Amino acid sequence: MDLSGIIVPMATPTERGTGEIDEARLARFTDSLIEGGVQGLFPGSSIGEFPSLTAEQNRTVIEIVAETADSVPVFAGCGDTIVGGVLGKIEVAAAAGADVAVVVTPYYLDTTQAGLERFFTGVADRSSLPVVLYNIPPLTGNTIDVRTVGTLVEHERIVGLKDTSGDLTYHHRVNERTPGDFAVFQGATELGVASLELGADGLIAGPANVFPERLTRLYDAYESSEHDVVSRLMNRTVAPMVSAMDDLPTAAAIKHLVAVRTFDIGSPLPPLPTLTDSERDRLEETYQEILDA
Repeated sequence: MDLSGIIVPMATPTERGTGEIDEARLARFTDSLIEGGVQGLFPGSSIGEFPSLTAEQNRTVIEIVAETADSVPVFAGCGDTIVGGVLGKIEVAAAAGADVAVVVTPYYLDTTQAGLERFFTGVADRSSLPVVLYNIPPLTGNTIDVRTVGTLVEHERIVGLKDTSGDLTYHHRVNERTPGDFAVFQGATELGVASLELGADGLIAGPANVFPERLTRLYDAYESSEHDVVSRLMNRTVAPMVSAMDDLPTAAAIKHLVAVRTFDIGSPLPPLPTLTDSERDRLEETYQEILDA
């Protein structure tokens, strides 16, 4: 299984008013991303609002994505604060047809590197799917130290890392300390090209929800040394989009932009706020500027 390229942390289509999963639109959305050329799909992500979904809703999302996506790997979000909770989600994801379990650092309680190693080892020892570690300290309050990654990489079931720390030095050190068959993904799209230069295997890129063709073109252009194309896409697509969302809840902004581009996929779920009229207008103006660039 090839773990590289552009992976989409998918927004979750929901019905306005009820917050239930819009299954038909989820299948259509999945198809549209695959048609856009992405190399992997990541349901149950932060952008997918996984903490706001019930266990049954999370299962439904992964199941529909896996049923629809028979040509690219499915990275299922399996985050929880306890080992048993993660393992339960992995079993559900495996039964639904997912290929990889993405396991975020535990949140709410502070811990140590020894605690994180114990947590991830406890998951990997009993996981029925390969595990990708997920480092996003701004949201969890816990960072997987580079030395801890270097220890965990020795476990045969731990196959990669998504890094959304925003720290390029950390990203460089992880790439230096892990073997070539360990997949390292950048989760901060604005750092995508710099991370590829440092040895990253791909991007888990929120903007690919809206511009899948352009993000996959960015990756392909980098791989084929088309530097002018890479520069143009970073400057005219990635940078303005990331800048427009900078002070907004990312999931809410992505949902609105998907609606502008393709079809309505619902409102953000509580506790996220809905966007104001001025926020929506700003996103739409940026979207049109990107199309016109």
